[in-house]
Amino acid sequence: MSKVARVNIAADAEIVKELEKEAKSRGYTIFSLTNIALKSMLELIRSGEDSTTLSHLVEFYKITKDLDIIPVTSWYIENLVKLAYEKDQKALEEICDGAGQQISSYLRSRASTFEELLQIYDTIKSVLPIKDIRIKRVNDEIIEIRITGSGFSSESTLCTSKVFRKILEAYYFEILEMTYSPGGIIFTRVKYQGQPNK
Repeated sequence: MSKVARVNIAADAEIVKELEKEAKSRGYTIFSLTNIALKSMLELIRSGEDSTTLSHLVEFYKITKDLDIIPVTSWYIENLVKLAYEKDQKALEEICDGAGQQISSYLRSRASTFEELLQIYDTIKSVLPIKDIRIKRVNDEIIEIRITGSGFSSESTLCTSKVFRKILEAYYFEILEMTYSPGGIIFTRVKYQGQPNK
């Protein structure tokens, strides 16, 4: 049986107030909630993760739950996409477009601007397979975006590029150029059209 020690822990007063309210409404004790949170943080730090990873995982969990995402290995996805591409390329591209439409609609509900979308990305990027997103402003109208780590094969990167296209279009970007290559590298040049008047 573990020994219970009473200690004082400094925390933001508003967070403690909200925690007490949620704990009471759900039948938890502050003791049990703080122990779970502290144990989770300890395990993350011991495994070499940054202290902010826990909040990133919470945000990522909410997204996976909302989009009904299931965890599968990249090896599985890569091979599934290759088989689908060989069987019916057009059908695969339609599926990728559909996935892009679904994801872009969800992201629009979470982030009303592209800047807000990038903030969400910054929050969860440590738990995503995407290695890097670089954005370069060419001039007042043109932006270049380069994504690295969005797949391995040309087939899976093709699918990801179609999803990415739908996301950009949802944020009122005109796609001027988009190329993809094996290794998960997507390059696009876009022009912001501005949100249409309602």
